[in-house]
Amino acid sequence: MSSLTVAKKEFQDAIRSRWLIGLTVLFVLFAGGFTLALPSLLGLLVGPTVDTATTNVLLTAMGGSTTLLIPLIGLVVGYKSIVGERDSGSLKLLLGLPHTRRDVVIGKLVGRSAVVAVSTLIGFVVAAVVGVAVYSSFAVGTFLTYTVLAVVLGVVFIAIATGFSAGVRSTTWALLGAGGLYLLFQFVWGFVPVIVRYVINGFSLPSLAQTPNWQLFFSLLNPQTAFNSAAAAVIPSLNGIAAALDSPPIYLQNWVGFVILAAWIVVPVALGYLRFNGTDL
Repeated sequence: MSSLTVAKKEFQDAIRSRWLIGLTVLFVLFAGGFTLALPSLLGLLVGPTVDTATTNVLLTAMGGSTTLLIPLIGLVVGYKSIVGERDSGSLKLLLGLPHTRRDVVIGKLVGRSAVVAVSTLIGFVVAAVVGVAVYSSFAVGTFLTYTVLAVVLGVVFIAIATGFSAGVRSTTWALLGAGGLYLLFQFVWGFVPVIVRYVINGFSLPSLAQTPNWQLFFSLLNPQTAFNSAAAAVIPSLNGIAAALDSPPIYLQNWVGFVILAAWIVVPVALGYLRFNGTDL
């Protein structure tokens, strides 16, 4: 129960500091604004007489922004969760209460995940209401399924940030670690296998007509790509990485995205906890 006590305190602190309100407003503006603006934007592009604003088009259009915004928010919310209290000295006070270090790590993860989850759910529910009011046909169930996956994506990056926060001794290193990993996923990850293929091919550009399966799997290890594949597994109208193959091997099927997302939640937190548990304050 100590983990729940820490989580409850984290959530209450977010309310007092107005983090929860700020994030909720941000998600309402993002999801609700995107949903409201899309029909008008499509009307300008393809003409007002064609009804192209469907739920599938909305989710496809939101995909890039979702995998850009939510991971960034998750990292910002989580990176100071433990190391911030270590810097201020309040961590010793917290551990002086009947909490173990494991309780602190899990409680911080759960509490801050709850903050992002509540704000995400409110923002996307507002967007669903807008969709029902504005779109001629809006698949509420499909949109809410995507909303739950967006929450999971936020938890993944809070877990990554919490792992860094537990494993390092300063907020600077936690920020550099979490921020560097975000930049790696967002801008660098896709180029790594291309560079490897370039070296293997004798420092000449290999054929880009056929992407090898190992390169696709490496791409799938990126939690943002895994999110897209997981979404495609439960919303078939969306395209995951398996769409690039006629008969994908088992390790490239869309449901593997769920396994990879789960691993990105468990592994960073476990490694951060082991480091945290083995160091002096």
